[in-house]
Amino acid sequence: MVRGRLPRRTGDEALMDGVKRLLQSYWTIRVCQILTGVIFAWAGLAKIGDLPAFASQIHGYGLVPVFSENVLAMTLPWIEVIVALALLLGVRARAAAVVASALMVVFTVAVVIAFAQGKEISCGCFGGQEPKKIDALKLLENFGMTAGALIASLRPR
Repeated sequence: MVRGRLPRRTGDEALMDGVKRLLQSYWTIRVCQILTGVIFAWAGLAKIGDLPAFASQIHGYGLVPVFSENVLAMTLPWIEVIVALALLLGVRARAAAVVASALMVVFTVAVVIAFAQGKEISCGCFGGQEPKKIDALKLLENFGMTAGALIASLRPR
């Protein structure tokens, strides 16, 4: 190495730096915030429209005590709508994205458990749906939405 020169970077290092710059770009983060906000608004409003059906969908997972199902069904959609509004309006968007990420992790864990158990239930994601077996496509959908929410929670560079 010549004195005063930085070592050359390998192609992999340059690629990773490019990916890091892209993920920390203001516009990448803002687009992920808006997309996550739209998804959460759609999901929350669909659930608010039919709370008894959502409570039944929560029951189908069998992961929470029965006494808490109705409370969850009444509060979770409103949390989703508040998170969506914050993301869409850009008001405390990073904090809202952290909440969205946490919710998506919880939702994804529930879907993974239902998938592993081979349950034939409505996922409860976007309101009333016909019961069907949760499949790998649903898992990929949840992983993608979780990744988007995580990117939305990054600090722009």
